Amino acid sequence: MSSPAAFMELLDFYKAETSEPEEETKRQRNKSRAFLNCCLDTDVMKEAHSFLSKKGLVPSSYRKAFKDKLYNLWFELHPRPSGDGTQRSAFEHTFVGETCRGQVLGFHNWVRLYEEERRGNLRFNRCRPNACDDHIITIDFSWNGKRKTFGSFFLGTSPEFELAIYTVCFLAGQGESTKVILGNKDALIVTDRFNGQIGTCYPKIEVESDEDPSDDEEFTLEVFEDEKLHKILQMLEEIKIMLLLFMKASGIKIEPWMIHRIRPKYTSFTWTQISSLFEE
Repeated sequence: MSSPAAFMELLDFYKAETSEPEEETKRQRNKSRAFLNCCLDTDVMKEAHSFLSKKGLVPSSYRKAFKDKLYNLWFELHPRPSGDGTQRSAFEHTFVGETCRGQVLGFHNWVRLYEEERRGNLRFNRCRPNACDDHIITIDFSWNGKRKTFGSFFLGTSPEFELAIYTVCFLAGQGESTKVILGNKDALIVTDRFNGQIGTCYPKIEVESDEDPSDDEEFTLEVFEDEKLHKILQMLEEIKIMLLLFMKASGIKIEPWMIHRIRPKYTSFTWTQISSLFEE
């Protein structure tokens, strides 16, 4: 099984509302470890282990000890910062998302973003100016009626890449933000800590001001006066097509409603071309 397929199998195990207690089942534990096994087979995770082990931050034993370390960091349940007695995992908060008192907490993974938008559970509101590029976006969105004011995401990255870079920055980084070079571009990886555990992780583009755009500067993802926003929407729609093609290649049945979630006017494809991609 590929890491994206193993990742997607984990998404429905979690309860979004923080007031609902999380209970980890044996099946969920097995699925979590299966996902980690897929990640450990990849070059990027091997590189992360090599870097961390040389610094003495993780055990030198790769398969067993490092996997146990990753499981403890990402999947073990720990008390929430709210102190209400409930628990969560770093994976749930960072990759899946939570809701509390009308707000979205965490939720920093683009595959999860795509899946929930495809299901009709998520609506894009606006993009933060100067905080988006080809690989990182910062957007305001609503999920099941709850709002996230400017959450940041990688775009088009693999689950193992995100798991690796967040783990490296959490264990080896200095402070809450670690500056990294991705290709030829600078970015920040935010790794918030709580009681020695991962609170949340997400990418961030350095901007000159942290002020939010005012209400009369409405940057919606349905209006294309801004060339960069147009480009971002094109990327999101083409990622949908790529993911559906991956699902088809993996033997997953593609239902017509999945295809109809694609908006061809934001892509370089026509409806006829899109439909032909998924013909049996």
